[in-house]
Amino acid sequence: MTADAQTVPSSREFTLLGVTYGLYALGLVIFWPAVVGLIIAYVKRGDARGSIIESHYGWLIRTFWWWVGWFTLAVVGMVVMVLPGAIEMGRKMEATQMLSVPWQLIGGAIAGGTVILLVWFWVVYRLLRGTLRLADGRAVP
Repeated sequence: MTADAQTVPSSREFTLLGVTYGLYALGLVIFWPAVVGLIIAYVKRGDARGSIIESHYGWLIRTFWWWVGWFTLAVVGMVVMVLPGAIEMGRKMEATQMLSVPWQLIGGAIAGGTVILLVWFWVVYRLLRGTLRLADGRAVP
């Protein structure tokens, strides 16, 4: 659909979409508001058919699922890399009364933390890009 053929959403629809973006942003600190935003996006996407707002709801839904997928992958990777090192560290500490941190534990924590940080910045980028395009009255890709 071309920009001329799209229906113009009401200010109430723009406001609800802005609230949804805000819930996602709050989800960067505490996760449950992003889940509420996802529910709103799924419910309102059908009502927004044919308007620029439809693309924003799709954008937010895709952002959420990629966010959760990469975050989960990073956490699972961290657990797989860090847990054996932590168990080994505990055993050595009991036996020798000395703290010896295995490199595997440090490397796993740094790698997982880096991925989580990159995902966080990617979500911030997506939210900023979407919000700026919404403010301009444009669809997102």
